[in-house]
Amino acid sequence: MDDASNKTEFDHDLDLYFLGPKSEQRQFLEEALHLVLNDHVFWRRNYFPKDPPAISYPKVNGSEAIHFKETFFTELFSLISDLKLDVPVFSPRYMAHMISETTLPSLVAYFATLLYNPNNVSSEASPVTIRYELEVGRQFALLYGYDPDTSFGHLTSGGTIANYESLWFTKAGRFLPLAIEMARYAEGTEIETGKDALFRLLNVTLPDTEVLLNEFLSEGEDPAQRWTFLTHHMISHVGDLGFARNVERVFGTPWIQPVVLVPRTAHYSWSRSASLLGVGKDSYLKIEVDEEFRMRPASLKQLLDQCRERYQPVWQIVTIAGTTEFGSVDPIDEIVHVRDAAIKDGIYAPIHVDAAYGGYFPTMYRDGEEGPDPLGPQDSWIKNAFRAFQYTDSITVDPHKAGYIPYGSGSIVLKHGFLKDLVAETAPYCLDREDTTRFEKPSPQLGKFILEGSKPGAAAASVWFSHKLIPLNKDGYGRQLASLCTIARSFDGMVNERSRLTSLFRPHTNIVCIYAVSEHAKSLSEVNAVNEYLAIRFGVKDVISIQSYDYLVSRTTVSLDMPYVQNDPWLSSLEPDSDHLVVLRLVFMNRWVDSHEASGTSYMKDFLNHLEGELKAL
Repeated sequence: MDDASNKTEFDHDLDLYFLGPKSEQRQFLEEALHLVLNDHVFWRRNYFPKDPPAISYPKVNGSEAIHFKETFFTELFSLISDLKLDVPVFSPRYMAHMISETTLPSLVAYFATLLYNPNNVSSEASPVTIRYELEVGRQFALLYGYDPDTSFGHLTSGGTIANYESLWFTKAGRFLPLAIEMARYAEGTEIETGKDALFRLLNVTLPDTEVLLNEFLSEGEDPAQRWTFLTHHMISHVGDLGFARNVERVFGTPWIQPVVLVPRTAHYSWSRSASLLGVGKDSYLKIEVDEEFRMRPASLKQLLDQCRERYQPVWQIVTIAGTTEFGSVDPIDEIVHVRDAAIKDGIYAPIHVDAAYGGYFPTMYRDGEEGPDPLGPQDSWIKNAFRAFQYTDSITVDPHKAGYIPYGSGSIVLKHGFLKDLVAETAPYCLDREDTTRFEKPSPQLGKFILEGSKPGAAAASVWFSHKLIPLNKDGYGRQLASLCTIARSFDGMVNERSRLTSLFRPHTNIVCIYAVSEHAKSLSEVNAVNEYLAIRFGVKDVISIQSYDYLVSRTTVSLDMPYVQNDPWLSSLEPDSDHLVVLRLVFMNRWVDSHEASGTSYMKDFLNHLEGELKAL
């Protein structure tokens, strides 16, 4: 029987999802773009077809128009000439960063929607694409095990904004029990005061916070009036300093600055958020990591214990699924256990997963989860980490990374959707429609609940359409990403077969970090000099023809006090005359890296041959 007859609706060859490194699917792309452009033109013409043309035929074909078109095409050729200096991210020779070519569905959908230019701030400006955006939020909620009816997810310009929003939303919820209690105090109700009472209120879980809120609103005849009264006691209304002063006045005990717990491998956006939110970088406590750059649950427990002893509230715990530099996945299931045990001990903190990079990898386990692990039994702990997403409180995911969607497209998903109502704003010209009251399901007036204002509906259509053609399960994105993880592990094996190269650790995802070793090196700076040379040799240069790039990789550094360096016998034997180790970073986003270049050698093997050739020449 022909294999094609056994294929499911979505069981396509993965190659068909992309244009291809040699534009192999050019005809298909041209056909699709031609269709959407013509359809848009006809859409314009069919709106009040008897209305006369605004631009006359003589003007369109006159001498001035001819001059404009000449100038237009001259400048256009200049633009596309400049763009040819861009890096060839479409090629299997490109292994530098979390970027590759986009899926054909996402590319065509972006182009099609760009012609309509919808603004997803409000349904008045984007009645179609804003619903696509909210549907994508529901899709991610289902993928991660959240209830799509009580959660809230939407798209952002990238993971940085999503991370900021996680803190913003969580802040509104974490301090709401205190605001409710102070509102009751203002009404004349006697409340329990002192540092123990204060600490208990600072450690109410988010689900219990929603219950407290609903109870407070139901105590009066008019919930809307109760809500307005409560807002005057919330931290978003009185500000951090005013809130702290009110707490000290009402509870008679000093206010202790809340902290955020982040792993040492956290993205720079977390450090930046400290300044943005006004809490200061000293309020971000670092959780230690192990030799594979994963959060150590024991270190998290130690910090939580210290915070409990100091009566210091924890704003949020940040975990990472796919670190930017190493692709490491934190043991999220173990972190959840630490959090749950801490709740029993009287201290609580919501868990946010920064899965900006790793957010699509759970698709490897969705549908048919009882089948063989795509990464094998040795990596079953990774499956456990991804499955534990359902027990966390919020998640960042970037479709423009492992989703192969055009920039910029990030996303945040909140398990507790009521948090969006705590930060809602209105604007009389677009966000105050009567059908968008507080305490309802996600509203088409999206702009009232998010940090960003105007935002492209094209991004939402792009993600939505790509998900429609490439499902969020093991047959769609999961198959693509599982193949990349396999490629990364294969490359890791090749590296460690070579005497002058080594990798940091067996990859968790599709990122591999390697460095050159030398038995003659006496100091860390000598090792770094060699690897810095390799990083420059295979790195991006300023304004250079892409023909000059045979292969492209990136570099990063490992701090000298990281466990990997500390516990490596050879590295720890070197003179520590540098505070870091330079490593080459390879991100395998392109499945064709496992195919063969012109001479018949696989791209991975050919790159390693080039690398060894450079080392021999030194």
